[in-house]
Amino acid sequence: MKQKTGLAGIALLLALMFIFNSCASILNTKHQKVTIITQKENEVKIDGEKPKMKNNKYLIKRDKKPKEITISRKGYKDENFVIMQCRKSPLFFFSVIPFGVLFYPPFYDVGKKAYNYDKEINAKSRMLVTPKKEKNYKFIKLNKVAVDIKPEDFKYRYFTTYRQFKKQKDTRESIPFKDKIEVKLENTIFTELLNDILKEKGYIDTTNRVLKSSFLNNMLIDASLTDVTFHHVVNYIGYGLNGTMAYVDITMKWEALDYYQNSVYSQTTKTTSGQFIINDSENDIFLTATKDAIEYGLIEFMNTEKVATLLKDNSQKELEKSYKEITIPVSDQYVTNLAQSVEASLTIKNQKGHGSGFFISNEGHIITNYHVVKDTANLKAILNNESEYDVEVLRTSKIHDLALLKINTKNTIPFKISASKKIQIASDIYAIGTPSGEDLSQTVSKGIISGIRKIHGDSKLIQTDASINHGNSGGAIINKEGTVIGVVSSKLNGYGIEGVAFGIPAYEIADKLKIRVN
Repeated sequence: MKQKTGLAGIALLLALMFIFNSCASILNTKHQKVTIITQKENEVKIDGEKPKMKNNKYLIKRDKKPKEITISRKGYKDENFVIMQCRKSPLFFFSVIPFGVLFYPPFYDVGKKAYNYDKEINAKSRMLVTPKKEKNYKFIKLNKVAVDIKPEDFKYRYFTTYRQFKKQKDTRESIPFKDKIEVKLENTIFTELLNDILKEKGYIDTTNRVLKSSFLNNMLIDASLTDVTFHHVVNYIGYGLNGTMAYVDITMKWEALDYYQNSVYSQTTKTTSGQFIINDSENDIFLTATKDAIEYGLIEFMNTEKVATLLKDNSQKELEKSYKEITIPVSDQYVTNLAQSVEASLTIKNQKGHGSGFFISNEGHIITNYHVVKDTANLKAILNNESEYDVEVLRTSKIHDLALLKINTKNTIPFKISASKKIQIASDIYAIGTPSGEDLSQTVSKGIISGIRKIHGDSKLIQTDASINHGNSGGAIINKEGTVIGVVSSKLNGYGIEGVAFGIPAYEIADKLKIRVN
């Protein structure tokens, strides 16, 4: 009888020990009421869904899984926070008293409901206004995206618990990234990330048009990633891993360029991404967090007063409207055949290569493209007889890609510029210039006028199938009488594209540069 009583007592003791040592897991509720502090205009989602609420508090499930909180507001960038169960439930103390002292290790309560989230979560966010493209804003094109990170600037910080992260997130020592995770950084990845962001905000022209870029309609951006710190937070509670998350700090240099790739503004941003749960690949989360941080940097850059001004800047249009006329002396004789046209053409040598040009007076006045002479340092004009002259830039039109130059010489017979707007499609034309290398100066190629294409405003381009190559820019397009009907400006490049080149109509030369022949 005593033996049965003793066994019953032991069974009761074990039952009580089990109950007490699992108090938190048994008695705690399935959901915890949590206060999330954020701006009243914001919408809160947890793991992508609208959470349930009770008494103005959010009900968050105790399941030992991290929760991703998204704060959103129309017209603003979303923010992400990750929270994890990291605090022992008050009921835990019933688990160790009075029996836990003796049986603490084997009966330690590590159930899903044994740990709580913070009672109060400060989710007041940066809430950056996403820059919306206005009708009068320019489109943006990525010019160059670079990853310029030195090994010492590619860092990794690791936290073994969520509580450790909260306490030491600003002071935790970083280590070389490559010792922990191998991530391949390619420029193409960041180009795609930036393009996706710009396209989403409406800054990339997605219309299926070839002739859509111009000085008035486009701005370019250079972006360079110079510093990265990857923060990796794991959450070991009880006897196991209960969730991981990551976020990224990045430093980026941004540079705004005009259509001709002249730098007009630069800024460096240092931004921190939102926090994201790691479910599968750390590498995928690194890219997700990096995209998020890049978006913060891009928004910060584009929200600056200077960039906003550049996006809607039309000062060049007003400047060119204010040009006063430049008088050029009329010549006694003009080019009338191809032999003379070669003599009246020349090469314009610049810092990065060369372009072409042609005489329009016998006192050294020359026409070429603006983009050929945009860098005015050490410009040289090389004539057909190989003589070389310093160049003076008298006037430019960035809008129409034209320039009027002057050299100190009495040259041979100049070209006559056609003032007619009647350009006959399918008529024969000749393009004269210096394709590819300087040793190919004054090359003549024959073609036809393939079409007349409308671009910005009332401006048009002549399309031709004449052989046009790098270095032809600024050269003359003439008819069989030797009269200039256009200025070579560009060529379509790409796989399978041949015989598609463009020229500025000659009648625009005098109009846009305000030239009068007298």
